Formats: sequence, C-alpha cells, structure tokens
Amino acid sequence: MITSRDEGFRRRDDTPRKVRNGLRLRSKDEEIVFNWPAGPWLERVLYGFDDDTRSEGLDFARKGQTVLLNLEPARITATVQDVSARPHELCIEFDPISRDDWDRIVNSMAREARFTAKLLSGDVSPEIAEPFAAAGLTLLPEPEHIHFTCNCGHPKCRHVATATYLTAERMDGDPLMILTLRGLFGPRFLERLQEARLLATSGVSRAHPIPGTAASVRDLPPVEESLETFWSPGPGLDAFKRERRIEHAPQALLRRLGNAPLNGRFPLVGLLASIYDSVADAARARLAELDDVAMAASQPPPEAGASDEGDDDE
Repeated sequence: MITSRDEGFRRRDDTPRKVRNGLRLRSKDEEIVFNWPAGPWLERVLYGFDDDTRSEGLDFARKGQTVLLNLEPARITATVQDVSARPHELCIEFDPISRDDWDRIVNSMAREARFTAKLLSGDVSPEIAEPFAAAGLTLLPEPEHIHFTCNCGHPKCRHVATATYLTAERMDGDPLMILTLRGLFGPRFLERLQEARLLATSGVSRAHPIPGTAASVRDLPPVEESLETFWSPGPGLDAFKRERRIEHAPQALLRRLGNAPLNGRFPLVGLLASIYDSVADAARARLAELDDVAMAASQPPPEAGASDEGDDDE
C-alpha cells in the first residue's frame, strides 16, 4: 500500500522507466555538435522528424534509456525503454551499396595514394565522398533510402531518434562506421583498399615515376646486336642531362604502411618521416654540389696567350 509519505516517490504514468547501466551519451554539452561525417549523417537520418521527437530522443539518449545498440553493415538495431513494462525494439535499415559498386569505388580510390594514406591514418575527410559521387552514389544515405521500424507503431519515433543520436556519437569517434552503415564493414574496406592499391602499383612505383632517361633504355637494341659499339658513349651522351626535381608523393612507403602498432612517447611514423625528410634534404644539397663541380669543369680554360698579350702592352 502506498502511503502519503511514499506518494512523492510514485512514478508518473508518462515517465519512462529507468534503465540500470543503460547506454547513454558521453557528451555533457548542452548542445550536441558532431564532426563530419557524423553530423551530416545524423541530419540525413533524422530528416522528417519533428523537433519534439528529436528533443525527446536526445533526452532519452542522455538519460541512458537504451538497453541494447547493435551496429552492423547497413543496419542498426536497438532496444529502448519507455513507459511500458517491455522495452521497444527498433530497426534502422539502409539500402546497401552493391558488391559491383563497392568494387568500382575501391578500385577508383586505389588509383590515388591520397585516399589510402588518409584512410589508413584515420582521416575520413569529406573528399572520400568523391569516388562515391563518380560512381553515381552518395556516401551519406539519402532519406528515401532509409527505412525505420519500431514496435511502438510509429516509425519516426523518439526511440529511433534515441538510437540515432547514440550511433552518431560513436561515428564521431570512429568515422569508418559511415562505411559500415553503407554496407561494407569499415576495417574490411581498408583491407580491400590496401589489396587494390598493391595491385594497382605492382611492378611500377607510382610514388616515384620512372625518369625519362631510364625509360629510354628499354628502346635500346639487344646487347648481342651492339657488341662493336658497346664501349662507345654514343651521340646521346652530349645531350644527356641528369633529371632533377621529379615530383613524387612524400613518405610514400610510410603512407602505404599506415600507423605503426607500437606505442611510445612519440609516433614512430612521424619520427621516420622526419628522418626521410632530412636524408632527402642532404641528398639534394649533395647533388647541388656535384652540379657546381660539373659546371666548373665544363668551363673552357682561358686562352694561353691572353696574359702574355697583356704583358706586352705594358
């Protein structure tokens, strides 16, 4: 029996039941702001949700009303506790990108080192959406390709909004989740990208293009056909110029390998990059010295009679 003393502790019928150890937003900020891609993704998913529903979903996410949240390729499932005795089960599904389209996207990214370097370093910048757009797709899901179900009977409800806010916060800490929710598990996408990049650059170093002089060697006749002139420099020696300032991707090997799995006071990749830069600077300085020596040696000597003629004039 509830006495007048206990009346103040009686739960109101419109108050959601508390969840012990429920999932809640980690952010304590009054206004929730997520970086790319989590912020734009959140707006796409909550497109068409009224302000009250968004506010109630955010409040539920902060109070920890979520019992279970499961994220998998192209699908979010969750269980959110409300006023009823049983929690509500919901599902957010996204039209997945097809296997053939993923192949085209991965191969397109593999042709440019910048995508591999950025993704392996954890940098999921807006420019990775470019290969998706080139394939006629979008990295962020279109509202019409998002499907909601909830056993409360209202698909665009506060329970769905609650799960969406929690997912956005997790995506803010793990941006590769945007790929998972488009249909391909994020780490698997990186594996496929590395494999495609390796195949795209096999046999040829794309980071360091073949110098023109070295490439021209392929056009020379076989050695057995050049025995008589093998030790002769040939007419091309006078026209030979050592090529300089060949454009290439900086720290290409480090970018290919990605972050080192070693923990230390200073990032190993950053230290190696500094060493590579120092070696490259020293090599360029040495080449400049050799150029100066070669230039001095190529200057014609002064005429032998120039000084004598000057003496006779005196």
